[in-house]
Amino acid sequence: MSEEWDFRAFTEQEHRARLAAAGAAMDRAGLVGCVCTSPELLYYFTGYEAHTHLAIGSQAMVLPANGHDPVLILRDGDLPQAAETLTVGTIHSFRLGAREMTDLVGEVIRDLGLPAGTLGLDISGPTMNGALTEAIRRALRDRAFEDCWRLLGNLRNLLSEAEIAYVREAATYADAGIDAFFGTARPGISEIELAAEIEYAMRSAGSDYPAIPTWMASGPRGWCQHAQASPRVLQSGDLVHAEFAGTARRYQCMGMGSLFLGTPSSRVRQMADGGKEALMAGLGAAHVGARIGDLEATYMACLAERGLGDCAIMRFGVGISAAYPPVWENQITIQLECDDLLEPGMAFYLHASMQDMDTRTGMLLGASYLMTAGGPERLDKAPLELVVING
Repeated sequence: MSEEWDFRAFTEQEHRARLAAAGAAMDRAGLVGCVCTSPELLYYFTGYEAHTHLAIGSQAMVLPANGHDPVLILRDGDLPQAAETLTVGTIHSFRLGAREMTDLVGEVIRDLGLPAGTLGLDISGPTMNGALTEAIRRALRDRAFEDCWRLLGNLRNLLSEAEIAYVREAATYADAGIDAFFGTARPGISEIELAAEIEYAMRSAGSDYPAIPTWMASGPRGWCQHAQASPRVLQSGDLVHAEFAGTARRYQCMGMGSLFLGTPSSRVRQMADGGKEALMAGLGAAHVGARIGDLEATYMACLAERGLGDCAIMRFGVGISAAYPPVWENQITIQLECDDLLEPGMAFYLHASMQDMDTRTGMLLGASYLMTAGGPERLDKAPLELVVING
């Protein structure tokens, strides 16, 4: 690795703008501060690369609404990572097992002199489990709490120019995976081997680790849309689909696609052609100011017209930004119920996730996009049609 490598992904100025936006959001919600453990929030506001995201109960952030710098509570073993990546904020460290992190949350809040009032707690986040939530409540028993995960997470929906640059970089890694998927798939290779080729290509190109592992299914497993790659060996006559992410500084860009080894049946062709047509119809509804749920409504209507309405069980898409396991999306969900409006700077992926439960057939066609003033800009290069590989 080059000695010039900068582990800090963003400038202090950008982090302070995010903190100012968080303070305004907390004021509007009537919160005097927030306590967060979700790694994407720690990273977004402080720059700390929270690679200990699955060590629940080992890290937290106290984010005051009054403009005071955030305070990270970290186990002392993680101080070297903080030294590399922390851009804004101070650290209160502890030895794991000797102190309870939740007690330190109370100490930090008292030291900051936060006024009486309601605190936010990222209860809906992936790392605030029930036991941790109750422990924080006990440590701060005189405080009322409200869920703040979506409140703060919504600030991440609009990407800055620096964030967009990372998403574009991630797209180049996703493209390496796309090349490996369509270039390596053949009868005789196992799903695990094919997934390894995809992941090796992306990592060799420079990708960070993704928030979700490569999903893949083939043949009789094809109706499984979120399947882990298995030891099953691909055979002639298989329909194969995969979904994966290239990642740059935790910013994800999804790549996906489906291929057929041999000659597809008329039903498979119908699903592929109808899925692509519906995908393009839904994409055509994407413009600045559009209600996000209307994209899925348009997509679903197109499928229904072609007798494929029962095949679309999954939502049409999700927003993408910085993410850690176990999820790669942000607060944007592209489904009928979403009343949010599309704005320039939003990144998302759309997919025709087709599942025929009667014939146990499934495929995945889709792409990642950046919303611009002129409309959605394609980020990756995955083919939107079913790729047929003979031989």
